[in-house]
Amino acid sequence: MDIISHEWRLEKLKSALDLVAPATDVFLKYRQAKWIQLSGHEGAFFPAGPDTVWKKRMSKDCNEVSAYRQIMKEDVRDMVPVFMQEVEYAGHYYIELDDLLHRFKDPCVMDIKMGCRTFQESEVSNSTKRKDLYEKMISLDPNEPTLEERAVGAITKLRYMQFRESSSSTSTCAFRIEGIKLKHSEPLINLKKVKTADEIRSKMQEFLHGNTHVKLALIKRLQNLREKFECSAFFRKHEIIGSSLLLIYDEQTVGAWMIDFAKTCPVPDGLVLDHRSAWRVGNHEDGYLTGLDNLLQILEEC
Repeated sequence: MDIISHEWRLEKLKSALDLVAPATDVFLKYRQAKWIQLSGHEGAFFPAGPDTVWKKRMSKDCNEVSAYRQIMKEDVRDMVPVFMQEVEYAGHYYIELDDLLHRFKDPCVMDIKMGCRTFQESEVSNSTKRKDLYEKMISLDPNEPTLEERAVGAITKLRYMQFRESSSSTSTCAFRIEGIKLKHSEPLINLKKVKTADEIRSKMQEFLHGNTHVKLALIKRLQNLREKFECSAFFRKHEIIGSSLLLIYDEQTVGAWMIDFAKTCPVPDGLVLDHRSAWRVGNHEDGYLTGLDNLLQILEEC
C-alpha cells in the first residue's frame, strides 16, 4: 500500500502555477462529481487544475498564507497540502493548494478537528455578559445554566464557547470527528455528540472497516507527524486553532494531512507552546499534541 510523498506531489503540481482561473465548465463537472467536502468545508474549495484546488479566503490579509509559507520551509511540510500560490480572481481571493483527493479512487475520508478548543483567545477576551448567548445556551440545553447565570440571564462568550464544546470530545479528548465519508456512501456529518473514547473508537472501527494495513499505515503516518510537529520551530510559536487532520485511504493508498490554518496565529513574544499543557486564558495552549496522543492511542486500540 502506497503512502504519498511530498516530493511526488510537488513534481505533479508544477504545471498548475500557470493557471489564472478555475477549470473549464466541462472539467469542473467531472471534478465536482468526484469531490468530497465534509463538515465545515462546504463551499470553501473549488477544483482548479488537474491536481490542485482553490480555497476561498474572506480577505486579502490571511493568516493561512503566512502559515503555509513558513511550514513549506520546514521538515513538517510533507504533512500539509503543498502550497502553490495566492490567487486573486474576479474580485475574490484564493489559496492554491494540491488536491489531496486527486490520487485516490472512491476513498474513505475522515475529518478530525484537533485541539482542546476551537476558538481563539481574542474571541473570548471580552468579559461582558450577554443575554443573547444565554438564550442560545438554554435553547440547546435548558438545564445548563447555573443559579447565578439564571438570576442574571446572561453569560460571557467564553462561557458559551466552552459550553458548546463540552458536548463533544473536544473537551474530553482534545479532538473531535467532524465528518466521515465511507466508500460508496454519503458523508456522515452529524457527529458532534460523539464524546467518549468508546464512541470515538466505534466510529474509527467503522471507518477502518477491518483494514489492519490501513490502521498500521495511519499510525505510522501520525507518529511521523507528531515527531515533526514536536521539532517544528513554527509550531512552537503558533497556536493552532480550528485545524483539522484529514485521513484518507482507498484500496491502494493511505494518507493523513494537517489542513485549515485560517486561525493559526503567532503567540506573543516570549511564549513557547508545548501543545499539551492545559489551556488557561493568556497561555495560548491549544492541546493539539494532547489530541494527537489520544487519537493515536484510540487507533492502536482499534
